[in-house]
Amino acid sequence: MFLETVWTWVLPIGLGLVLGLLISMRKNHDFSQIILLKPEDFRLNMRKGQLIDIRSHEAFEAKRINGSRNFEKMLLFASLHKIRKDQAIFLVDESNNLHVKKVSKKLIKKGYHPVYVLETGIEKYPFSLKEEN
Repeated sequence: MFLETVWTWVLPIGLGLVLGLLISMRKNHDFSQIILLKPEDFRLNMRKGQLIDIRSHEAFEAKRINGSRNFEKMLLFASLHKIRKDQAIFLVDESNNLHVKKVSKKLIKKGYHPVYVLETGIEKYPFSLKEEN
């Protein structure tokens, strides 16, 4: 009877302590290093880092910012070995939507920072684009 009473207290307290320890050890990520840039600022600074277009290969071939590399959203994380951690990342997508935000957060979690995102996406990019002939 005494052992049953002890286990009804010890087990929940022990599990709570272990769970609290695991939660406190979780790595906190600084998502403030995801910066939305207006097209003008993006254009002025994009040569200071890696310009990555996360649209589909077909959309990338049709039109793109000169100097950008294409890593489709779903394949980007399989190709992280091709991206340098010591340089800023400039992300381009069709529009500033949920996909580019998720990709940005995952890149920060993987240790890539800062991450700059083209605020308007490529569909409203006012500067010249390289188009397929």
